[in-house]
Amino acid sequence: MKQTVQEHRQELSERTIAIETKLVNIYHDIKDIKELLQIQNGRVRKNESNISYIFGVGAVITFLLTVLGLL
Repeated sequence: MKQTVQEHRQELSERTIAIETKLVNIYHDIKDIKELLQIQNGRVRKNESNISYIFGVGAVITFLLTVLGLL
């Protein structure tokens, strides 16, 4: 059975609406993931700062112990 032009257009319109709905859902998911990633990056940056501080303190202690050991 042959489709009429109107039926074909209606079918394409329905498919387009379905694709648009999926695209909007994907957009919102990506937006949520982006926000979560920014939060995670902030936490990582804070932890890296703390680790750098600990290494700095360790380097100073090592330096002082070395200098005091030489005296």
